Amino acid sequence: MAVTAVSFRWLDILEKEFDKAFVDLDILLGDLDSDDPEMLFSARQKMSTLSSCFAQLTHKAQTIFQNSAKLE
Repeated sequence: MAVTAVSFRWLDILEKEFDKAFVDLDILLGDLDSDDPEMLFSARQKMSTLSSCFAQLTHKAQTIFQNSAKLE
C-alpha cells in the first residue's frame, strides 16, 4: 500500500508542478510585446499540444497506479 500511496502522491505533485509552469509560461508569453503574432500563436499551439500530451500521460500513469493498487 505504501508504494501505491507514494505513486499517487508523486503524480499529484507532478501535476501541480506542470500546471504552475504552464501558467507561468502562458503569462510570460502574454507579457511579450511581439511584433510577430504568428510566433505567439504558434507558441500557444505548442503549449496546447504539450498540455494534451501531459494529460494523456498522466491518465495512463494513474491507470497503471490504480491497477497496481488492486494487485497489492
